[in-house]
Amino acid sequence: MFDKIRGKSPSGHSKHDSSDIHQGSPLSIPGPPSYAASSSTPVPPFQTRFASLSLHMEDRIRFLRFPEPVISACRSAILSNWPQGISSERPYANSHEIKLDGYPWRGFGKDAAQARRLVKGVLSTLHANGWILTLTTDVSKTAADKDTLLFRYQAPPPARHEWCSIAFSRQSRLRFIDCPPELYASLPQRIGSEWLKGQSEYAPGIWEFELHGYPWSPTGKTTMQVRELLMALVEMLEEEGWSVYASIDQKSSGGQGTSSYASKLMFLNMNDRHDEKKIGSSTPAQYYSLQIL
Repeated sequence: MFDKIRGKSPSGHSKHDSSDIHQGSPLSIPGPPSYAASSSTPVPPFQTRFASLSLHMEDRIRFLRFPEPVISACRSAILSNWPQGISSERPYANSHEIKLDGYPWRGFGKDAAQARRLVKGVLSTLHANGWILTLTTDVSKTAADKDTLLFRYQAPPPARHEWCSIAFSRQSRLRFIDCPPELYASLPQRIGSEWLKGQSEYAPGIWEFELHGYPWSPTGKTTMQVRELLMALVEMLEEEGWSVYASIDQKSSGGQGTSSYASKLMFLNMNDRHDEKKIGSSTPAQYYSLQIL
């Protein structure tokens, strides 16, 4: 920029021919540039687009500042992952509200796993459309309140990812939902018999580990032992190519002795390795996010 103002070439030499100077030609000093006459296109100001998704009551999802095509894509994801379907839709205080049939945010029984698949489907749809989760926060102290999710738009959108989730259930259960078996195969060896009480298939697509004690309602020294357990879990996930995407509370609190851990669900995602093989890439799959609800 300084060279341009001084009228020099990119090499740093004067634009005037050196022979003219040697022959006694007067060296004219150029005047200041005319910015008004500049033909360069002004650089547009940096802009970032944000939007919000929030879960309400026991059956509502509200989309704030998302484009209509993105809401439409999320609607399809909801219908694909929530068998009971959609009850109604309406504008609500500048947001678009979708009311579901049933009560997905109660988080009990067979609906609990399907509600987690529902949220996973919405998150993966937003991710595929360039809306990346930036912040998860609780902006209300209402008894039945759940988390608010803030997203930032990215163009072009990320490459396609694989997704699954992990639930902290009841007082002592870890449930791997739609996860490949190799993801959790090493967990028993990692946490040992002092933690592991048993394991079994809880439901189709869901593998459950039952732990000793009540780790999701810890007291005393157990509060720190549980954190060591969580670190062992995350280390295992990263070694398998998965990492944390977010921690989200999607369950209405206050029921059946739930704790802050038990109301969380962990979602994971990673690059699609099959696509990398198709295009002949030798680059290993990158670590992407594991999401905890």
